[in-house]
Amino acid sequence: MPPASVTASPARLTVAPLGLVSGVLAAALLILGGYAGHDVTAYAALLASLVLAWGWPLLLDLPRPPGTSAVLAVGALGAAGVVAFSGDTADGMRALSVVLAISLVLAFLHELLRTDGRHALVLSIAGSALGLAVLASGSFYAGAASHPFGDVSVAVVAGASALGLVAQTMLGRGAAAEWVLPISLLLGAAVGVLVGLGTDGHWNVLLIAGLVAAAVGTAVRRVLSDLSATEPAARLAYGAAAVLATGVVAYAAQWAINR
Repeated sequence: MPPASVTASPARLTVAPLGLVSGVLAAALLILGGYAGHDVTAYAALLASLVLAWGWPLLLDLPRPPGTSAVLAVGALGAAGVVAFSGDTADGMRALSVVLAISLVLAFLHELLRTDGRHALVLSIAGSALGLAVLASGSFYAGAASHPFGDVSVAVVAGASALGLVAQTMLGRGAAAEWVLPISLLLGAAVGVLVGLGTDGHWNVLLIAGLVAAAVGTAVRRVLSDLSATEPAARLAYGAAAVLATGVVAYAAQWAINR
């Protein structure tokens, strides 16, 4: 009887050290930027977004990765520009929709210029649109940092996202994987309370922000972690996406505090 062939299972992104390093560094830069100024936060989000743009098409196994990366990079540069130079007004966040619309047009133009017979056309457009959505959410970190209590909102949301990524990396295998969500929620709530203690009674809003950020981050990681991408760029993009995707939660938190 011939021996059974053994096939190596693909390395899952949940235990990729590069993804953990990428996410933790992105969160640290965003938190430092939140306390230094909204323009610094915009540049931190830009750096994480460019990492995402580089590895996103490899992460999703999209056709023509260079073209998709170029489209996402244009969106990242445009989003960072309008947010960084808008000051403390809402003009940058309003202009963000224009940047996203232009980037989406470029994504369709990229498909028209392809010479491979439009293979996986719907997948390519959907992947580009999803990448742009993650980049847009990351831009909300800078938008939040330009308002009062925006720094603590960024700290809670980015911190909760990074700690959830740590929990996923440590527990994302075997039977322990079912504990990732409750532990991430517990860590997010703890960050919200600890940071919120010095915010004149706004700890309750930040507690909710930490919980929501942990839940959103876990959902994003679960969607992406089953992919079998092995390229270093894809793993870096996985970590960056886990943090950038929760940026809109930080903006919602500062709005709830300042309304």
